[in-house]
Amino acid sequence: MAERIRMRYSVALQGFSDFEREGVQSFLRLAEQRAPAYEPAADLAEADFVIADADQPAAVAAVSAAGRLADTVFVGARAPAGAAAHLPRPIEPTRIVRELDLLLEQRLALLDEPPQADWVASDVAAFDVAAVAGGRVAKDVLVVDDSRIALKFLQVRLMRLGYRVHLARNSTQALDRMTTHSFALAFIDIALGPDSPMDGLQLCQFMKQTARQSAGGPRIVLITGQAAASERVRTSLAGSDAYLAKPLMDPEFLQTLRQLDPDFVAPAAG
Repeated sequence: MAERIRMRYSVALQGFSDFEREGVQSFLRLAEQRAPAYEPAADLAEADFVIADADQPAAVAAVSAAGRLADTVFVGARAPAGAAAHLPRPIEPTRIVRELDLLLEQRLALLDEPPQADWVASDVAAFDVAAVAGGRVAKDVLVVDDSRIALKFLQVRLMRLGYRVHLARNSTQALDRMTTHSFALAFIDIALGPDSPMDGLQLCQFMKQTARQSAGGPRIVLITGQAAASERVRTSLAGSDAYLAKPLMDPEFLQTLRQLDPDFVAPAAG
């Protein structure tokens, strides 16, 4: 699967005022260091995804004529039938990126391979290059998510920053990893799916209780699909050290690493 997943995807904008277009393009450029990254594309037919103005009939017609409705996030009062996603105005770039992430995950899920026990095992050889990045000792990080695609993108992101990354798709696998490794950090998605005995909140609570008894344990970041204030309260009550809302954008992601890892050195801009 690793060979088939790209880290960068092109996005064409169809319609929109010059002001809105520049705002979305500027946001995409700022987010180019994340994984997955989206970059503006001029060619509607060749772009991986499309963002279109649902309130401009010409834009809707162009997307429909190109056969790209299923790849398009429409922004406006009403999306046409067959649209992949719809968001109301005003334009919120982070919500657009979140919808693009969801579309990408759905697309890549079609390429997903049957579950294999060794897919989530730590591939130490693959981490060696990242481990020596910046001349510092690489720390072990646990990432827990029921989505293989989400695991892969966060794995790549952390490896680029010099961490050794271990993966788990449910709470059982996460606790198994913890019996054989000592982790500095753990990134845990709250929604771990029906195959996980515990959700992310419960897993965080259990890990923190275990850490208190053993005088150790990782700093835990809970990841949520909701940006509501109530989510911050829930993650705090679960004992997390920090929380991040999807989509994971670089400023918040890097700030969390600065907060939790005293040895973390952010990459130079550009």
